[in-house]
Amino acid sequence: MKSMQDDAIEILIVDHEEVTALFEQFRGLSSRSTESKKRIATDICDALTVHALLEQEILYPAAMSVLKDGEMIAQAIVEHSSARELIDRIRAMEPESELYDATVKVLWDQVTRHAREEEEKMFPRLRKSKLDLVALGARMTAYRQTLDVAGTQCKNTDISISPT
Repeated sequence: MKSMQDDAIEILIVDHEEVTALFEQFRGLSSRSTESKKRIATDICDALTVHALLEQEILYPAAMSVLKDGEMIAQAIVEHSSARELIDRIRAMEPESELYDATVKVLWDQVTRHAREEEEKMFPRLRKSKLDLVALGARMTAYRQTLDVAGTQCKNTDISISPT
């Protein structure tokens, strides 16, 4: 029997929860905890980059085939592009910068809204579709492993794709 973790949607929801926990850790740090801030912000950026690749390379193309809702997918892709810009800024900044915390906060706000829209709108529609979410989950797990092996190469990957 397959576990819920094998389901593509459950994999993505676990990612959402893990990133939320990282953002909460970041938020709890004092302004003097610059090393911890940098480490946690890097973990957030890494996790979001991998997550976005899983969605854009595997989930969204499959979702397009069953949802026939290009607007929902296009909006998600634009949100990823916006997040990528913030991720690039955060990676280039030092935690002592006066805009560092604010940039992480804006990323958090965008990611929270994006995840909520997926979980409330897209994911329920995908659950009702004929999409094989377990097979997609297996593809995501395999792809994540290749990204983990690639390591730092993933950090510089352009995550934008065409919604077609």
